[in-house]
Amino acid sequence: MNLLITIFGGMLLTVLIYAAARGLKLSNFWAAVAASALPSVAYVIYAVALWPGLDVLTLHVIAYPTVAVLLYQLYGGKASIQQGTHWAPKLMIGFFVVITVLYGGFVYIAGQGLPPALARLLLPGAENKNIHTGFAGVVAHGEDAAKEVGHHLGMEAKLHKLGWRLEVSGLDALTPQRSGSVEVRVIDPDGQGVDGVPVTLTLRRPGQDAGEVVTLAGLGGGQYQAPARLPATGAWLAVLGLRAGDEYISLERRVGGE
Repeated sequence: MNLLITIFGGMLLTVLIYAAARGLKLSNFWAAVAASALPSVAYVIYAVALWPGLDVLTLHVIAYPTVAVLLYQLYGGKASIQQGTHWAPKLMIGFFVVITVLYGGFVYIAGQGLPPALARLLLPGAENKNIHTGFAGVVAHGEDAAKEVGHHLGMEAKLHKLGWRLEVSGLDALTPQRSGSVEVRVIDPDGQGVDGVPVTLTLRRPGQDAGEVVTLAGLGGGQYQAPARLPATGAWLAVLGLRAGDEYISLERRVGGE
């Protein structure tokens, strides 16, 4: 599910639950408790089933109670309709709303990049180019980045030792909206296709290990194919795995995102 829907839709749901609870004559305190607890528990259950990352989970379980607390402060029993709300609660409400919007925007851009229309507007020369605007901090970096580079070079060395080269197509066309076809051709030093090679495709988020493994079907002539689609919007890593005897080769490629 899209982050913008879960965070801002959940905040709107918090407001609606609070209003419904007050309509049922619950006290201001218990209306705020219900408005805070119900969306938070629902999202935690959802997050356990489809783990979005600790940063995204934290954002949600902070945002929903924050809205509930602000409603509690705004419509507390001490507030008088005739006197109006003091400027201090208004300032606090505005501050937390701005912080929540900024935090939510940063988390969204970090994992999924700028929306395409906004990227074309803000980034010069972005037309007809595959530009990734996700934050570098959500992928392996520092010492881990060096390990990733070493791993990639090691896999390339294994391919070179076997004398194989790969032709891959269809990865850049994958979207969450519809399935696409990923094709891999394994070619030997003589330019002939290599059959009987187990080829798999795994799609996972950068910095995360989990991912569904898809086995590509052999079509003959060294050609392997399987239908695939991105589980959600944003940046993903496509990991191609090949096995030749005791050797296992895995190659990563960034797909999706803007």
